[in-house]
Amino acid sequence: MGERYDLPNGVGGSNPLLRTVLVWGVPLLAWVLLIVGWLAFADGCSGDADPETPTPKSAPATPPPEAPAAGSPKPAAPAPATPAAEAPASAKPEPQGHDGADSRQPYDFAGAVSHIGLPQENGCATGILVDPATRKVLWAKNADKAVPIASMTKMMTLLLAEEAIAAGKVTRDTPIRVTVAAYKIGGSQVWLDPKETFPLRELLKTIAVKSANDSAYLVGEFLGGGSMAAFIEAMNARAKALGLTHTRFYDAHGLGDDQGRDNLSSAHDMAMLAECLLGYPEVMRLAATRMDTFRDGKMMLKNHNNLITSRVPGVDGLKTGYTKRAGFCVTFTCKRGGRRLIGCVTGYKTYRDRDAFCKALLDWGYAQ
Repeated sequence: MGERYDLPNGVGGSNPLLRTVLVWGVPLLAWVLLIVGWLAFADGCSGDADPETPTPKSAPATPPPEAPAAGSPKPAAPAPATPAAEAPASAKPEPQGHDGADSRQPYDFAGAVSHIGLPQENGCATGILVDPATRKVLWAKNADKAVPIASMTKMMTLLLAEEAIAAGKVTRDTPIRVTVAAYKIGGSQVWLDPKETFPLRELLKTIAVKSANDSAYLVGEFLGGGSMAAFIEAMNARAKALGLTHTRFYDAHGLGDDQGRDNLSSAHDMAMLAECLLGYPEVMRLAATRMDTFRDGKMMLKNHNNLITSRVPGVDGLKTGYTKRAGFCVTFTCKRGGRRLIGCVTGYKTYRDRDAFCKALLDWGYAQ
């Protein structure tokens, strides 16, 4: 009756503290490690980095599934969309006004200040803060300088997808089979596999929330009728039509093309593109989504926009970006008390400095 069965013989017999640690501490530590591991998995890529160097597909952080996700539509041979470059003019409506704004009118830089003295302001390479309702630029720093924009590129990819949907060329349920070319795209991704087929709506979700480069490539390739060159041509044509005079695209995701060329734009152009996207509620809904899932709940998606995930008041979009050459960038939209502001900053060395400045800039802007 005197034998103990909860510990090995001779362990902790005369040391109550050691016995307590072994009986309770070890299991609790195991639970803590399990929870930390799950949180690390749910978080995916840390921060908002879209690594410049593609991650080798031979060693994925999350192995691609062996078969298509259950319930994903998989036709024998889905017809590709009409190349985006051939879309009729009716498929490319000019941006409409929002919150009383007439987006056909240029922004007014007359009263803009170039230095406010906010913390981390000096770390910003280029930037802008605009009130689209009044067309007034409140703050600007090198706002018309063309710089690498990394994953902010995906704003144009999302715009062309939404315009294709509005024109009836595709629907959100249009099935898209993963291609080998999309499978090979690295950086921030959702590990698409050529065995898989997804509806367009699921791919757009991964682009807007997770900043998935492989999904952006696949959607662009599909909308280009199987030709990425055709889609890039459509991106540049749309930029020209919108008056984005300092913008040039070479890929659909922002990693840079196979010749090492970066997509370029200015903070001014990015703000104009963001204003255009305000007219597409589904893009804005996704841009404001903090967490979601992919592959029928098998994969967690965490928004790369820390202004969204940290719940900065009023922020409802829009897109971050990062490569070594671009630095940490973000184009953001915010609405407080019925007033809308749009901003963009580029070139930060850390995402923490970028986010801290954006928060302070918004507070300053709404005080004007």
